[in-house]
Order: sequence, then C-alpha cells, then structure tokens
Amino acid sequence: MFENLSLGLDIATALSVIGAAGAFIWNSIRANKKSQKERRKEIIKSYAFDVADNLYDAMIELARESNSIRDRLRDGETTQNLNPWRDLITNLYYTLVPIETIDEVYGDGRFIKLAVDLQKEMDQFISDFLKLIGPESTEQWDFDEVINRPFELARKYHVKLFRETKDYFED
Repeated sequence: MFENLSLGLDIATALSVIGAAGAFIWNSIRANKKSQKERRKEIIKSYAFDVADNLYDAMIELARESNSIRDRLRDGETTQNLNPWRDLITNLYYTLVPIETIDEVYGDGRFIKLAVDLQKEMDQFISDFLKLIGPESTEQWDFDEVINRPFELARKYHVKLFRETKDYFED
C-alpha cells in the first residue's frame, strides 16, 4: 500500500515538475515575443523620428530657397537658376528612404506607400510647373501659390508620417 502511495506521489511530483517547466517555457516564449515586439516598435519609432527630422530640415531648406527666389524677383532678377530649388524638391523623396527600408523589414507597407505617394505628388508638381513656365504657356498663375506648393506637400507628408507612425503603434 505504501508502495502504491509512494509511486503515486512520485508521479504527481514528476507531473508538477513537468507542468512547472512547461509553464516556465511558455512564459519565456511569451516574454521573448513581447520583448521582440517592443524592440521592433522602438526601432521603427527611432527611424520615423529621424526621418521626420530630416524631412523637416529639407522643408526648411526648400522654404529658404523659395524665399530667396521670391526676394531675387522683387529685386528685379527675372532670369534665375531654378536648379537648386528643383533639386531640393527632387530630394524630398530621398528623405523617406530610411523609413521605407525599415518598413520592408518590420512594417506593413504603410511607410513605403507614404513615400510613393509623396513622389507621385512631387512628380506631378514638377510636370505642372514645367508646363506653366514653358515658352508656349499662356496660362496665368499665382507665383506665391506655385512656389509654396512643394513646401506644402512636404509639410503634408511630414504630418502623415507622424500619423502613420501613431497608427502603426495603435494597431
């Protein structure tokens, strides 16, 4: 009788040890997944804020160049080299490349879509602008509205970057 009781206690002890080991492993896996998820969030957040800072700096440079063009026009310089301004507009897209890269690894495509949308809008602006200033153009246009459009687009996507980052963490 004591032998059966001893065997029963041994089995119960073994089962409780196995159960405790299983619970420990399960909790370790869950903690590791949670830790990885938090680390991924921190990486994305870091990249998103770096990109937002770079986009902001690019916006400031674009605003300075736009104001410089405006000032030179007011001073009577009707012929100007717009290449630096165009280059700043073209390079706005490249400020989003780091977040695209991190999106390929950790994300769900929302940041890549953001960069593609910005590129499309900037390409459309350049196309429309070239039509406006072309020698065949007879269209009337508001200088301030046109010269500020790239800055407004950059600002729009600056805000969208923050929204997408916020939405990413709420999902």
